Amino acid sequence: MIARTVLGKILVFSVFFIGIATGAILDTAYRTRVSSAANDQKRGEEPRLSPEERARRDRDRMAQYLGLDQSQQEQIAKIQQETGNEFRVLRDKTDPEFKALHDQIDPQFKAIADAGRARIRAVLNPEQQKKMDEFWSKRGNRNQNRPPRPGDRPEPGDRSEKSDRPNSNK
Repeated sequence: MIARTVLGKILVFSVFFIGIATGAILDTAYRTRVSSAANDQKRGEEPRLSPEERARRDRDRMAQYLGLDQSQQEQIAKIQQETGNEFRVLRDKTDPEFKALHDQIDPQFKAIADAGRARIRAVLNPEQQKKMDEFWSKRGNRNQNRPPRPGDRPEPGDRSEKSDRPNSNK
């Protein structure tokens, strides 16, 4: 009789021990797979680049895509640098606390961008211009369809989200 109770206790203890061991093994396997999948995704991402490196990379991609010669590449690099400087000057003029200026300044940003694009188009041959127009339209559509990021400004006519967003400047 005593042997049966001891045997029952050992059996119950064994079942609990096996359950705990199985849970620990499965937990470890799950965590290992999840963390390795996350690391695989991180490996696929490009490393963070400085603005200059990113501009150089984009310029090189554009040159390869359009088949630009060295002279065109140099002219476009100069135009992009000048356009970037104009943007910086305009950004320095705009104080983030004065959002009311956005409606006045945004068209100026667009005008600078359009002027830069027009100057770049002048450097390209007709086939390259067509490719560049396609490239810019794809980039524009991609930016329009992306979800807003924190700190994004609403479009000049869109004030609906203003009341939903907390004011981070206060």
